[in-house]
Amino acid sequence: MRLEPSIEFLSGTLFLTVRAVSGGPDLLQIAVPRRRVDAALAFLSETGQPSVVPLSAADLFYVGPDTKIEEEHKLEILRLAAEGEDVLDQKRRERFQYGELVFLEELGVLVRRWDRGESGWREPATIELEAARMPTFRTVRPILEPEQALTENPLAAVGILTEFDYIEIEPDGEESLSIRYGFGDSDVSLEELLAARGAGLPYLETASGWIDLNAPALRNLGSLPAQARARAEGAGGNGDSGGLRLSSAELLRLQASSTAPIRVEGEGSRHDFLRRFLDLRPADPMVDPEGLTSVLRPYQRLGVEWLKFLYENDLAGLLCDDMGLGKTHQAMALMVILREQLGVDEPFLVVCPRTVISHWRNKLREYAPGLRPAYYHGPQRDLEESLADGDVILTSYGVMRNDVQRFGERRWGLIVFDEVQQIKNRSTQGYRAAVALGARMKLGLTGTPIENSLTELKGLFDLVLPGYLGGDDTYLDLLGTNELDADSWYAVNLRRLTAPFVLRRVKTAVLDELPEKIEDVRTCRLSAEQFDLYRQTIETKGVTLMNALRSERGALPYIHIFALLNMLKQICDHPALAVGDLDRYENYESGKWDLCKELLEESFDSGQKVVVFSQYLGMIGILERHLTKLGVEFVTLTGSTRERGKVVDRFNNDEDCRVFLGSLKAGGTGIDLVGGSVVIHYDRWWNAAREDQATDRLYRIGQKRAVHVFKLITEETFEERIAAIIDRKRRLMESVVQEDDPQLKKIFSREELIELLQGPGLDEPL
Repeated sequence: MRLEPSIEFLSGTLFLTVRAVSGGPDLLQIAVPRRRVDAALAFLSETGQPSVVPLSAADLFYVGPDTKIEEEHKLEILRLAAEGEDVLDQKRRERFQYGELVFLEELGVLVRRWDRGESGWREPATIELEAARMPTFRTVRPILEPEQALTENPLAAVGILTEFDYIEIEPDGEESLSIRYGFGDSDVSLEELLAARGAGLPYLETASGWIDLNAPALRNLGSLPAQARARAEGAGGNGDSGGLRLSSAELLRLQASSTAPIRVEGEGSRHDFLRRFLDLRPADPMVDPEGLTSVLRPYQRLGVEWLKFLYENDLAGLLCDDMGLGKTHQAMALMVILREQLGVDEPFLVVCPRTVISHWRNKLREYAPGLRPAYYHGPQRDLEESLADGDVILTSYGVMRNDVQRFGERRWGLIVFDEVQQIKNRSTQGYRAAVALGARMKLGLTGTPIENSLTELKGLFDLVLPGYLGGDDTYLDLLGTNELDADSWYAVNLRRLTAPFVLRRVKTAVLDELPEKIEDVRTCRLSAEQFDLYRQTIETKGVTLMNALRSERGALPYIHIFALLNMLKQICDHPALAVGDLDRYENYESGKWDLCKELLEESFDSGQKVVVFSQYLGMIGILERHLTKLGVEFVTLTGSTRERGKVVDRFNNDEDCRVFLGSLKAGGTGIDLVGGSVVIHYDRWWNAAREDQATDRLYRIGQKRAVHVFKLITEETFEERIAAIIDRKRRLMESVVQEDDPQLKKIFSREELIELLQGPGLDEPL
């Protein structure tokens, strides 16, 4: 006769399985009380039965660089050692604690606690896991703790209930709710369930059977916010099954955690409100905001309705639409609705990467002219002045971190965190500053809410909707033992819990609603280094040329003007390009370069391939160095490239090749780049037709995705002015210079050239 130990994974109960011979059929399973597990293992060892020798916690937590560790488990052991012995007391391990013994599911071993006051522990020479391994198994039937199994009414004869059939909600008084769970012919109030769980009972008796309070269907009750549990347990403990107060978030959490139908009983205004609320519908049907000059696409309209619902109910959320679907536009529409329809007069705050501040300002001016955007940035910033100038304050994450006290002195009507994943790390000052700000609603915008781990999602929720996902231990329980298993009960449950507050649409799902080509002009500002170089170049080389332009006599020095404009273009692109120091490009600062890097990162995160055009080989060289450092595979096509077909074929057909770098002349004509869906025109050509030709390398027959075109322009430089002039000419359908003609007189008039040669930030020409 053999006795073999194993642990039932869901309950944590240790069993001794009785078999006639090793490997034979199970004859009997004996559940061992937790306090007797140590003695049971000692008995097995003394009688020669298969046993387990627990690993000493001192060995586990004293591992060092010279300790020999199985390669398969090395990273996990080092992680546990770094966290320290406190990991043995984590709440999620309660079901695996047996007095001085703890089962570590990550390693599959039993560990014996040690006396921390005991001295003499040294770094172990080796870590052997085999002797400490404990087999596990799972059962679909609930497991009774051995201490609870001996009752006057054996549960097996009555029946154990692990699923409820429905949830019934009914208003009870002005602010309270009656919430009851249906089990067969019986129903139980939420207060009674939570009170029983709070008392540590594993089961609750009803006329229909025994409710397993630890069943997966009821597991989420334990992760309701502590205040709600305390209120409910207090009511249930007093025998009061009457009304319960739940916040909006708590009620949605209750609904999200249920797979059974929820029904609202009764009629009346409060009943109608509850039904609408549980359907995530705003109080009134959405009316198009008059102050928004553009028409929302159907999926954007749904997004704005969802945002309005959250705002009306004092909730918050994460808008996680794919890149190019208009997250900024939906946030602007919400701002207009809050002003026009909901009467919100408090100022709004937009916190975003520094390179996106001007993009927000331009979009607000163009599509929401009734709102008044104002910068709060730069060394001379003054919040009161910015608030006097505008009602939508635009700032960066760095400024928010440094000026958190000033921001915190004011209550904001809405705070929008654009590219919120940039502050996902809860240990950073930026994250803590964002949490400290007070607002009626916090809204996070990101195309990539999870980049590495599901713990990042917890950080974002703690920012916009603090407390909803509980404490860290509660959240770890929600994740289960393998967060990478997308089909596990834990993953499905987490998706249900977060669904009311996360909205994500991808381009493939709304392709019918998208235009085939989306053009987006992104602006940036000169860095201080670029500003000095730009102004110095104009003041030293531009004065003579400006005088010649102003003079009505003599031929214009087009060659010199062309050379000067090319130098200014290179300064706008990157200072390293202008001074010829490409190998040390990281030592220079460039507003356009920072913007380009962010667009590349956003495109990579959304799974898209990118085509970048520049007319300067040096800029392509900087891009090559950057991508190589990131480990991103790319191809390059310039005038000197041989076997152009192989380069193009690799970009279109090799999934690992993410970027195509091309000079505008060589890569802008005669090839198909339908493998890409994002185009970045790093620098502007002298005419729009040449850029359109390059864009059409992607936007052509065979393209299966919407093409997103970004044109990068540096504010308050000739790039901004040349864009305006070219757009003017495009509208007038005037002829433009041929691509290889350097004679600017075929493109620009004398007056337009004078307009171009202004210094950054100057009101008057030099």
